[in-house]
Amino acid sequence: MPPSMPPSSLSPSPEGAESAIGIAQQAAVLGATLDDARAQAEAGVLIDLAGLEDRVAHLCLAAEALPRGEARMLLGPLGDLVAALGPLAAALTDQQKGREEAVAAALAGRDDPHTARQRAAAAYGRSAGPAGPGLADAGLAEAGLPDDSP
Repeated sequence: MPPSMPPSSLSPSPEGAESAIGIAQQAAVLGATLDDARAQAEAGVLIDLAGLEDRVAHLCLAAEALPRGEARMLLGPLGDLVAALGPLAAALTDQQKGREEAVAAALAGRDDPHTARQRAAAAYGRSAGPAGPGLADAGLAEAGLPDDSP
């Protein structure tokens, strides 16, 4: 499993508040992390987004603590983060949909007696047509499959 999101490393300014430059740098790092996560999700890799919400909340709180003029400088970097979330969400949705379809397809084949009959007939080297008396029927019974012949 890929590593989880690294913890926030915003460095506080001497007064205890974080600088707009530091927040912008962290937003850029987080944006790159989101782009990497999107690429991994599109490739089918399960990703770990642990800590994402905390990191975004930390950036937002730090931006809110800045004077209005400095905070305006962050509209672009924080807007880029919002823009990166859309494609990531779409990739994760597509990935989940693909997994659900794969599971549904696998489950659909297991419980279908027709498909089970085809697999058994193929295993005994006979076509999957209507079963008559003989080796194929014995093989179906041996495999625990129902005999649907009239």
